[in-house]
Order: sequence, then structure tokens, then C-alpha cells
Amino acid sequence: MAAGKTVFESYLSQLGESAWAETLTRIRPRIHPVDSQATHIWFAFWPLKLRLALERSPDPAQVFKDFQLDGKPRLEEQIDASVAFLLGSSYWPEVKQAVTAYAEEVSEPEETGLDAHVLELSGLLAARLRVEPSLLTGIVAVGMMVLRQVGLSSLAKGAADPVPNGRPNSVAQALKLRSRRGRGWKSLIWKSGRYRVTFDENTPESCYEALEGQDLSMASGNDPRDFRELDQRRIAGPVPVQCRSGACGYCWIGVLSGQENLSEMTPFEQRRLQYFGYAPPAETARKHPVVRLACQSKCYGDVSIVVPPWNGVLQEGAPEVSSNAED
Repeated sequence: MAAGKTVFESYLSQLGESAWAETLTRIRPRIHPVDSQATHIWFAFWPLKLRLALERSPDPAQVFKDFQLDGKPRLEEQIDASVAFLLGSSYWPEVKQAVTAYAEEVSEPEETGLDAHVLELSGLLAARLRVEPSLLTGIVAVGMMVLRQVGLSSLAKGAADPVPNGRPNSVAQALKLRSRRGRGWKSLIWKSGRYRVTFDENTPESCYEALEGQDLSMASGNDPRDFRELDQRRIAGPVPVQCRSGACGYCWIGVLSGQENLSEMTPFEQRRLQYFGYAPPAETARKHPVVRLACQSKCYGDVSIVVPPWNGVLQEGAPEVSSNAED
């Protein structure tokens, strides 16, 4: 066991990317539909490969250069803010406490699989909070990955950024919010052939208009507000942009709802997503995956998206990192 680590932390550190991916696949049917996509998106936004490269390199600046990183790729700087787009974030303080206690108590974690640990803790916490276990399964899995990436003390302390209070605080509210975004939904503001793109469900004003068939990146540029103080990559609208041709990878997004209202994945977009390392082949093989390039996603209905705080190239030309390297 590594010095200063609990047995459970040492167990998690032995699991590579494939083990975590398999766990996510196995528990996905047990995650409530309102957070199923969001959980998948969170794991795409915070890949283990990136964390391993940053924590084990003697020269983090070189990692930024090798991976062509821009934005804020360090999870420890935004632990709480990273979960804000999950409905389960309403229970994040309790989840952090529960994962911390679990990590300190488990003595022989290798006797069962990671998915069993996630489901066990979700059930225990759900009973204490008197909620459906499915509402906690995704956020508990996230909590265990945060533990793996930042360590016990950082998880317990969290980050300075609070979880926004504007998040829908019930499944009913969240489903009602998203049910308005079906294809062809109309209002006095959003007219026929014009659709709502929501980029932050925590605040009502966080949306912009996309015309029929317009890609999400180009439509974002029509928003006259200045988002550069929030994120220096957002030079033209709420979605980061550089090339608008699929070459740079700046505009990658997660699609929380309304995937079917976007154009299908093309072979070109599939290749680019795999090049950047944003999504595995199994995900990009889908017609409407949850991870997209905004500049390649044409809008034909209302959608809700979330923007990652960083971009880079984690695949082609990126250094391989072993998950079993010595600490």
C-alpha cells in the first residue's frame, strides 16, 4: 500500500481506464435516466489518462505542450464545480462524506468488483437520505473517480467553487425542464425553425438560438454576450471556438438531452473525436452520441449541452501513460 493511502485508495489506483469504462457500462442501467447521460459526460470530461499524465510528470508544462491543452484541465481546482450539471449534485456534500468514510472503512476491497462498491455505497446512502438509489448511483461513481484522481484529503475538502443553487432539486423539475426541449417545441420567443440551445441548466438565461440546420458552434457565435471572463476560450459566444472546421477540437461538448435533435455523427466527426481522444470508438459509432463537436452538430430541435473547461489532444501523438506506474 502506498504511503498515506487507505486500502481502498490503493485498490482504486490499480484500476486502469478499461476497468473504469467497464464499471460505467455495468452500472449505467442502474443510474436514473435523468443522470445517465450526465454521468457518461462527466467521465468523458475527466479521463483518467489526463490525470495520470499530469500527476506523474516531473514537468507539467511539458504535459500541457504534449497534449496541446488549453483551458482548465486540473480537476482538483474545480472538484465541486465539475459535478454541477448532474442532478445528483444536489447530494454532492453527502456523497463526498460517504465516499470518504467508505474509503477509510473498507479493508478488503479487492474481494468484489468496483461496480459492486458503487452500488453498495449508493444503496447505503440512499437509505439514509430516503431517496431512490438510482439517483445516487451516478454521482457516487463520480465521487469514487474524484477520490482516485485527487486523493482523500482533497475530496473531503472539496474546492472553493460551490455547487450552483439554481439546479433543479427534483427529478420532476428536471424532467419538466427537459421535456420542453423536444423537436418543434414553440413559445413566444422561440419560433418555428428557431431552437433553444441551453448551455447551463443552472441559470435560465444560459441559452442561445440556433436556426434550422445551423451548427451549434456557428449559432453560438450569434450570442452578443462576452463570455471571455468566464473562459478565455469563449471568444465568440458560450461555446469555445477556434477553427469551426473540426480541426482544433475546441468546441467539444456533452449533450445532456436532445441528442436526436442533432444531425447524425458523420465519419469525419467520428475520426476527429477519436483523434482528440474525447470519446472511444464504441461511443462515436452511435448515430447520436453524448459527446460531439459543436461545429459538426447541426440543430433541428431544442438541445441541452454542457461545455468542458478544457480541450486538447489525448490520442494521436500523445504519450502513453501506464495506470500501474509507481507512485
